[in-house]
Amino acid sequence: MNAELDNWRTRIEADPGVRFAISLDRLAYAKDNYRLGTDLVRTFVRTVDRTTLTGQLAHDVATLRAGMQALTGRTTVLIGQYADLALTVRDAGGSLFDFETDAWAREVFERIGSADPELAGLIAERSAA
Repeated sequence: MNAELDNWRTRIEADPGVRFAISLDRLAYAKDNYRLGTDLVRTFVRTVDRTTLTGQLAHDVATLRAGMQALTGRTTVLIGQYADLALTVRDAGGSLFDFETDAWAREVFERIGSADPELAGLIAERSAA
């Protein structure tokens, strides 16, 4: 058992923002991320007027924006930038991908993608092709 890696596991499990960032990072490597329209959803999230959003959509957009900012180093996670955390966990003998699947990010992308009719249409066209 690796005590240092167990410590990181505990810290990561306790931080939903870090867990979502890991899930989002994993989704970027999924074979079907283009079909899911992840690029379209990211663009929507970057450009939508967030003051017009309510309910689950507002929550999902905020969650995705926070995850995107963590991955790009605009916000800190646990010890600093996401890349620093990835290196620290790797040096401890693990991978951030050991701690989270892409399921959470996938759910958020699917909810956002289906909540806006225009965006849903673009994703459906892409999926059908």
